[in-house]
Amino acid sequence: MITRRIWTQAALFFLGLLFLLALAWLLISARPLLNALLVAVLLAYLLNPPVALAETRFGLSRKAAVLLVYSISIAATLAIVTFLGATVWGQVARLEQELHQALAEMQMWVEQPVVFLGFHFDLTPLVSSLEDPVGNAFARLPLGSGTIISSVTSNLMWSLVILIALYYFLKDAPRIRPGLVSLLPAQYQAEGDQLLIQIDAVWGVFLRMQLLIFAILSLLVSISSLLIVWLYRLGWLPLSPLGVILLLLTVYTAIQQLDNLWLRPRLMGKKLQLHPGVVMVALIAALALSGVLAAILIVPMLATLKILGDAVRGKLMPTSGHEPAASSQPPITDQSTQLE
Repeated sequence: MITRRIWTQAALFFLGLLFLLALAWLLISARPLLNALLVAVLLAYLLNPPVALAETRFGLSRKAAVLLVYSISIAATLAIVTFLGATVWGQVARLEQELHQALAEMQMWVEQPVVFLGFHFDLTPLVSSLEDPVGNAFARLPLGSGTIISSVTSNLMWSLVILIALYYFLKDAPRIRPGLVSLLPAQYQAEGDQLLIQIDAVWGVFLRMQLLIFAILSLLVSISSLLIVWLYRLGWLPLSPLGVILLLLTVYTAIQQLDNLWLRPRLMGKKLQLHPGVVMVALIAALALSGVLAAILIVPMLATLKILGDAVRGKLMPTSGHEPAASSQPPITDQSTQLE
């Protein structure tokens, strides 16, 4: 007679803990891959509406519409990068000359003694003491040809991963949501499908707002930069090259603060039904702890957690009988076609 072995509660807890540790180690080790897949998912959300439009407008199959939008997007990206690169390359000589003038002016400014409350402070020893550490720091930078080739190769490989994942995300988009729903037990599939629809709408709204914010910031940066450089070249801005650089840095910092402290919290918070204060704190914390990608994704992740939290609360605290509690706010809807 074969007897079944019964696991004790401590053994199950220990196995669960080992599984969580292994999962955490896997996520940390595969972080570059996860970042690449996240970028591919975001790009798929952006390109899926044009693919759906090509299907309905031109009567193309899903694969043909994906190939059309995919090819046009890659060609447009290469054209923009080539144009910007050629424009910057044409200004390299003049920019290099102005940068040397700014550095020489900065050195002269630092070497002058500072007078404060009748006391004279000479900053030359401080500059001299910083020359060796700064020189050593630059000497340790990975500027060798082998390191540069390795870095370029690594970036190309991750770009290839993003492009391949993007193609298959677009091609198989109509099967993603049904596939996820089929993993749930039969009695929970209807509710799971509704949750995925709401989460999909959140990310669709987020990406549209992200594009709007990017357009506003790009317009502000472009207009302010061109205006400052134009006034300086005409001689109407009585500043040295160092003053122009400091003015540009001040303007860029002000625009970034406008984005972090007002534009993004207001637009994202309103559209995703999150408090602007929560959005602001989350943005600053994500940017300080994990970088730019986390700061971009933290707002829709908070909105997703809010939807999941409302669903769990409705299950744990139903209003009457077995019906889930209704949310105090209307659900987020997205009229555009996103990843399904």
